[in-house]
Amino acid sequence: MRSKGRIAAYLVACCPFYLEAAEEAPSITEAQPVEVQASDETDEAPWWFSSHETVSRTIGNWSTNIDSFLSGEQSQQYNDSYVEIRFGSVLEKDESSGFFDFSAKLRLPNTQDRLRLVVESESDSLAPESLRGESSQQDSVVNSALKTTISAAVRYIKEDIGLDVDAGVKVDFPLDPFLRFRLKQGEVIGSFEWWQKQEAFAYYSKGVGARYGIGVGYATSPTLNFGMDFGTTWLDKEGLFYVRENFFIQHRVNDKNRLGYQLSFLQSGEHSIEPDSYLYNVQYERLLYKDWLIGQIKPQMTHEAEDDYDGVLSLTLSLAILLGPEYLH
Repeated sequence: MRSKGRIAAYLVACCPFYLEAAEEAPSITEAQPVEVQASDETDEAPWWFSSHETVSRTIGNWSTNIDSFLSGEQSQQYNDSYVEIRFGSVLEKDESSGFFDFSAKLRLPNTQDRLRLVVESESDSLAPESLRGESSQQDSVVNSALKTTISAAVRYIKEDIGLDVDAGVKVDFPLDPFLRFRLKQGEVIGSFEWWQKQEAFAYYSKGVGARYGIGVGYATSPTLNFGMDFGTTWLDKEGLFYVRENFFIQHRVNDKNRLGYQLSFLQSGEHSIEPDSYLYNVQYERLLYKDWLIGQIKPQMTHEAEDDYDGVLSLTLSLAILLGPEYLH
């Protein structure tokens, strides 16, 4: 299991740099396999379980066939390609909204082990530091899915220097090509961990920008850790800097249950940085079925500067589904 890549799942919406440091694995929390009872082996599988198995095998076959076609060799290596789907509702006092996020990463070991095909939903904002809630919120889950902008890219990975390069296109009208460079560094020293990330990007329609993030974490035990991070993004077209500081605690209660606590401060500005808002939330995650169906509940209080920091309560309810050869049982 790619456990290191999923350590940050509690901060799906609010801790972008900690999440992006795990780019090669699903952003959902580390899921421990759940033992299958004997009755599961003999009873007829429900339709949703059969559908998951069929789609997971199809993802593996697609990845293997693409790799074999491009390389001219039959792929014999283990296939760790995957698809992640996450959707749900955000409830507030006077209104509700929905969101839908999609991400797929296909590994091509024979073509070149450093290459990935990446297909994922794109946020409307290039500055994750500005997000208070979900990046794809619309008035309903269906509308969010219909209005989702998909990007497709080839990702080149050079792990020894922590480099990722994405060259791709946003599937919109007109097509919107883009180029992204990411550099990541970090180290684990006993119970202490640090990481930093630099990024430069250029979109045909949205212009160029740059991002920097740094963070530290400390594990007091195998089930409890806490940390903080800082991130800033500059967007040339808007002429603005976006800044964010996150403080978080992550607690693995047991193999099925996780808790996360977060406090965030958001600022922005052109020549000087001014406070925008602060927020705090608690996120509860439960592994609902095997290692691929995850439920999430997140109550959050958001205090906006333009509203004299009056608090607004919201509740996010979501499901995450992981598909791929790794999740076959």
